[in-house]
Amino acid sequence: MVSRRLLNRLLHSLTLPTHREALGWWIVTRSFLFTIWGLFGFYTQSDVIYYHESITALFHGAHPSTVLVEYPTPLIWLLSLPYILGLGTTTGYFIVFVGAFLAADALTGYVLWHSAHQYGTNPRPAAAFWIWFAIAIGPIMYMRLDLLTAILTAAGLIALVRTRRFISGAMIAIGAAIKLWPALLWPPTIVDRKAARSATLGFLTVGGGLALVSLLYGGWERLVSPLTWQSDRGLQVESVFATPLLIARLFDPSRWEVYNSKYNAFEVLGPGTVLLTQVATIATIAGGIVILVLYIGWLRRKDRTAIEAGTLMIIATLIMVITNKTFSPQYMIWLAGPVAALLTISARRPELLAAGEPLFAWFKRPSHIGKDEHLVGPLTLARHIAIWTLVLTVLTQLIYPLLYSHLIEMRVLTPLATIILVVRNVALVYFSIRLIALAFRSIAFQPAETKLPRSRDRRS
Repeated sequence: MVSRRLLNRLLHSLTLPTHREALGWWIVTRSFLFTIWGLFGFYTQSDVIYYHESITALFHGAHPSTVLVEYPTPLIWLLSLPYILGLGTTTGYFIVFVGAFLAADALTGYVLWHSAHQYGTNPRPAAAFWIWFAIAIGPIMYMRLDLLTAILTAAGLIALVRTRRFISGAMIAIGAAIKLWPALLWPPTIVDRKAARSATLGFLTVGGGLALVSLLYGGWERLVSPLTWQSDRGLQVESVFATPLLIARLFDPSRWEVYNSKYNAFEVLGPGTVLLTQVATIATIAGGIVILVLYIGWLRRKDRTAIEAGTLMIIATLIMVITNKTFSPQYMIWLAGPVAALLTISARRPELLAAGEPLFAWFKRPSHIGKDEHLVGPLTLARHIAIWTLVLTVLTQLIYPLLYSHLIEMRVLTPLATIILVVRNVALVYFSIRLIALAFRSIAFQPAETKLPRSRDRRS
């Protein structure tokens, strides 16, 4: 695991002195990413080509019920814009698609910096995280739709702090209209009574409106197709539950096959696949119950905060990832939004917090603190979460695209690719379980007690 000394060093690197230096690093890192992509390419652009082919079919008479059925219907309209602006050509579509995502990335960095300044907090950790996350995940950041959901969840959390609760709920609803999973992040937006009304109204109004239009446009079967698509899929090679099979494959490659399924994913087939797929399904249900219990425990409290809401969003996202029978590299992008937003808002709470282990410090609010107890601030916790996210994301990029061909086929570097996958998945599960455990001890079912003394250093 990541040592405490290394973590502390990395924490200090999550800072950028000025907005000009932040802009400079953004330009340098993005130029580096596209240079790497231009030189090596790999196959990270395959999804964009798939989007273009699907939308081309739509514009040439295909019924919406047969186009991109794995995604919510509103995504068809969104993906039609690059087709129109790119004049229907593959090159034009790619340029518009990637250009739009690059612009969204730049706008997000600006919003994070500007929002922190508005709150009177330090904008540098969030800006630095956002800049370095792109390097950690690689060019895939601009060639998958998941960047939009990350941005929308970040906007939803930041809107909570700005008391724009209707917008917060609306952002989560739009995220769910692009990829279904953000719908599970709606409960954390209910930080108080006003949010219970406004955020819920925003979520239901925007989400319900998009669902109704989708129903009228594509019909009922198209409306629910993303759900049935996910439920019918097999055990994807990168998932946590496929890991034991990939380890076993190293010793007897003939018994397990990794193949490209009709769901546009590489899945494992062989002894134990059916059993582990069933275990994954049970784990997904159990994970949903854990999320529900955490939400209920948190909502029962009267002293809920946006910082806790952001951390719950991260935990819920982690649970969805580790319990799923599928795992794609872009799932790590899901974490980027709430983590960046958490870094943006966390310095608003100047109270010191007791922590037995700095990596997993939490908002305990104990009534009495011993003189020898370690004290940390909310920003320190957010930074630790950010570092873990970056490390896990780097490991993910090593798996895809760098060593992916060696993972799906038996080649010279297959043992190395498998070892990295095992390390990434074990570390991801460990990190998730520790956060879940602390959430049960500290966020859910934790009564408010005497506030801690204020820190003299508001920067944590």
